[in-house]
Amino acid sequence: MNKTLLAIATLALLTLFSSAYYSAPADSRIGYKAPSLVLGNSNGLSPLQQHRGENVLLTFWDSSDAQSRLENMRYDRLARQSGAAYTHVSVNLDRSVNVFNSIVALDNLNRSAQFSTSVDVQEGIIKSWRLNEGYHSFLLDADGTIIAVDPDERTLAQVK
Repeated sequence: MNKTLLAIATLALLTLFSSAYYSAPADSRIGYKAPSLVLGNSNGLSPLQQHRGENVLLTFWDSSDAQSRLENMRYDRLARQSGAAYTHVSVNLDRSVNVFNSIVALDNLNRSAQFSTSVDVQEGIIKSWRLNEGYHSFLLDADGTIIAVDPDERTLAQVK
C-alpha cells in the first residue's frame, strides 16, 4: 500500500513539475508564441533575440512583391516617429544581398532595422511563419506572443 501511494505521489510531482516548464507551442497566429527566426547569415543573435523583452513589429518582404515592399516602407516610417512603443524589425527574403542593399538605400529605410536572409533558410522561414500565401507583418508583445497580424496604424498607436 505504501509503495502504491509513493508511486502515485511521485507521478503527481513529476506531472506538476513538467507542466510548470511547458511553454505554448510556436505558431504564426495571434495568441501563440512567435516561431524562432534564424537568418542564417550572422554569427550573433537573431533580430528577435536582440529585442527580447520589447514589443516588436516584425515585417517580412521581398523586392519583387510590391505590396510587401510598400508595407515595409510604411512600417519603417511609422517606427521612426517619436514615441513608438515598439521596435521595427524587417526581414527581406530576396535571393540577392545586392538587390536588398540597393532597395534599402533607394527606399531610404532605417538600415539598423533591416535584415536579409541567406537562401538556405528562406524556405524554413516561409514555412514556420506561414508566408506561403504572401508576406505579413506580426506585432509581438514583450513575451514574444503574436498580438496582431498586419496591424494598422491605430493598433500600433495602442501599443504600450
